[in-house]
Amino acid sequence: MLRSSLTGSHCASFARACRQPQSGISALVVGRGLANLAMFNAAKKLTQSEDPAARSKVAIVDDNGSYTYTQLLDDAHKVRSALRGSASKGSSIAMLMPNGYEYAAVQWGIWAAGGAVVPLSPMHPERELEYFITDSDTRHVICHPSLQANLKPVLGRLGGTVQLLSSDEAMRTSSSCDVEDAEIDENQRALFIYTSGTTGKPKGVVHTHASISAQVGALHEAWKWSTHDRLLHMLPLHHIHGIVVALCGALWAGVTAEMLPSFDADRVMSRLIDGQQNITLMMGVPTMYMRLLRAIDEMPAKRREAARLAVRRLRLTISGSAALPASIFNRWEAATGQKMLERYGMSEIGMALSNSAVDPATRTVGIVGKPLPNVSVRLVDADGTDVTGQPDKPGMIQVKGPNVFREYYGLPEKTAKEFTSDGWFITGDVGARNADGFYYIMGRQSTDIIKSGGFKLSALEIERELLEHTDIVDAAVVGVSSDEWGEAVAAALVLQPGKSLSVDALKPWCYERMARYKAPKAIRIVTTLPRNLMGKLDKKAVKAMFL
Repeated sequence: MLRSSLTGSHCASFARACRQPQSGISALVVGRGLANLAMFNAAKKLTQSEDPAARSKVAIVDDNGSYTYTQLLDDAHKVRSALRGSASKGSSIAMLMPNGYEYAAVQWGIWAAGGAVVPLSPMHPERELEYFITDSDTRHVICHPSLQANLKPVLGRLGGTVQLLSSDEAMRTSSSCDVEDAEIDENQRALFIYTSGTTGKPKGVVHTHASISAQVGALHEAWKWSTHDRLLHMLPLHHIHGIVVALCGALWAGVTAEMLPSFDADRVMSRLIDGQQNITLMMGVPTMYMRLLRAIDEMPAKRREAARLAVRRLRLTISGSAALPASIFNRWEAATGQKMLERYGMSEIGMALSNSAVDPATRTVGIVGKPLPNVSVRLVDADGTDVTGQPDKPGMIQVKGPNVFREYYGLPEKTAKEFTSDGWFITGDVGARNADGFYYIMGRQSTDIIKSGGFKLSALEIERELLEHTDIVDAAVVGVSSDEWGEAVAAALVLQPGKSLSVDALKPWCYERMARYKAPKAIRIVTTLPRNLMGKLDKKAVKAMFL
């Protein structure tokens, strides 16, 4: 096991746990011995059922095999045992895991131990990994052996303040002792989601067990999840869409989730066409659906017809994390016969609005639906007047309900600023409501937020990184309309005299400093950037450079 400066007591307790012999525990004990969290209820019910088919229900299928809910609870127990003495109420525990069964087992184990999950991604470069670990006050990271090299330099720079636990060893820990239910306060910290903001630095959005349960429960009711569903999971697992909406949604409902290690359009289509068991739900971002359409277009006629029939068998195809372009919505329906379901949400609120799961006729381009169960949504104009009841009247979208996040970690003033005096969260998005009560999104209030490929990016953060390049004197980053990406990152750059730079030359440099999806897709070299008298960039003028 790889460790970074283990402190004496934590090292000893973890080592003692790992030396205990591996122990499978009975289904009854598995069902009783985890925390009192609603997230575990479906798994416990299946595990304790008198029906053998229920007890053997598969929770997750990945490239390594199939895993039952009984196995998931057992392995969560083991991770919980490995963390004994290391996790206190709501303490931050990071995890760096590939997409698959072990991700879910580690996540549940952290929750069962009373910790708050800080999900890290293999897509994050070292600087971002380090920032997320330090900003969240993480002292323990559970990491898959295949990804430990990603963390070695980071933990080295942190000077021994963070303990690294191997997921392999954690899941081999004995779980036969201390199986009494752990009482966990549903209002304690449960999950960090890092999202970019207009300050440029990612903020740690903190959700509680209660807010996660509210989000998943609302979607369970609205999207009519049942144990007969089967989800194809192809989303990254470091934001709200992949973690809560997709993975937690499936496990909450007691369904089987087939998890791909990453998105691959050809593999997705092959699974839908050739798989022995029908997928019923698929969730993605517009960029994914664009690539699936491209894969369908490139198929021979007979295979293309098979693809159409395969997709038509799905109960729901859901798009989110970025606005769905009309071209993709219409092409998807023409190619597959499926009307995509679009919904609206963000890291701070989970999902707030959704189109109907049972009435495809109401799904139209640009419409994101009506408020989900137990979620309140209103529109407020610049004067603070509620204009929700005025058809097609634009207003700032504000949300209230048990789904709303607890805080921006370590930023109490920023947290307070994002709420009205009567407790509504200010989303920063502008929308309107039509005469039939359906909402549609008109755009982001801030020009410094870019929604690209399902990710919410900060233009200021990217600008700050670009200005570290020795040849770049000034930089302005904007999002420009793109059918594939929703918004593509574009940068207008002022260079040092006599220097030149292309997108292809800039990309390798960017990839060392930021996630690939943040790197500019287009650049313009200019002699000066448009600014007002106060020195503020005119982002509208910058956008016009790319039209």
